[in-house]
Amino acid sequence: MNPIHEMNEKKKLIITTALKLFSAKGSAATSMQEIAEICGMSKGSLYLMFKSKEELEASTMEYCIFTLMDEISQIEHEAGLTSRERLHKQIETLLVHVSELKEFLRVQMRSMMMDEEQHRKEKCKPKNKDLEIRTLHWFKDKLEDLYGPEIGPYTLDLILLTHGLFLSYIKIWFTEMPSLTVSKMASNMLQTIDYAARGLLDQRPAPLVPLEHWPAWSSDSDTDSTMMRHPIHIIKQMKDIITSDMPPGQLRNDALETIAILRQEMMEFTPRRAIILGMMRNLDHIPVIQPLHSELQHIMDAMYSRFIQADSSQQ
Repeated sequence: MNPIHEMNEKKKLIITTALKLFSAKGSAATSMQEIAEICGMSKGSLYLMFKSKEELEASTMEYCIFTLMDEISQIEHEAGLTSRERLHKQIETLLVHVSELKEFLRVQMRSMMMDEEQHRKEKCKPKNKDLEIRTLHWFKDKLEDLYGPEIGPYTLDLILLTHGLFLSYIKIWFTEMPSLTVSKMASNMLQTIDYAARGLLDQRPAPLVPLEHWPAWSSDSDTDSTMMRHPIHIIKQMKDIITSDMPPGQLRNDALETIAILRQEMMEFTPRRAIILGMMRNLDHIPVIQPLHSELQHIMDAMYSRFIQADSSQQ
């Protein structure tokens, strides 16, 4: 087995094991020794991959975000759903993940408020900024799907409303009303957004914060909303186009096999760069998927730096 791939598999095992323990009893009650024993390795070997428990917690949170974004993106391309039904299902998915990770998220949210965690937040600023920008684009697209392009100026007003609702729901769900259901909260949130959006469109007040004045938006105005798309969905589109537009034969079979390998590799927590590059080169010569190929390459370029840095730091 490729040693880097083997290392990545070990890293994934550690992260998923830590996630289960953190979620079950909280990170404070989970020791690095316990994680190492369950993973079948020594504590020293664990510390070779993660220098501290804090670093492991940060990697685990990143894994959670990656997994959640993948599931939300999968819903984006489900057939037979209206824009509203799709958003409702995505909100439910988010709430389910939050519920499953309740203890872990409690600790993470407390840590983010502590002064001694400031150095970690400073290190994560570029990544958080990228996520914020992509989320802004994604939410703006969602609002325009539901209410039309005229809702655009009120994007931030509705983001602030949705963010406040979500945090409030989570607080009372975790502390006061555990009987609340995911479906009921998702429906109520969407209904409240509906009331607010329709009121804004009817009254047309000046936005509290115009979108162009929001630092994350104005500092990266060239960001494309397609950046929110997960590579898996671009790969799926490639497969659909090749299946429908290319004549049967060895060329199509080879292309479909390449796409299957590419998809499988992208499902890994740390995809192997050499495999990704090789499969992308195999698809270079297929004209019908060139726009998708370029889009995927753009996204992959942004993702590589994170994966490569994580791998090189362990070699």
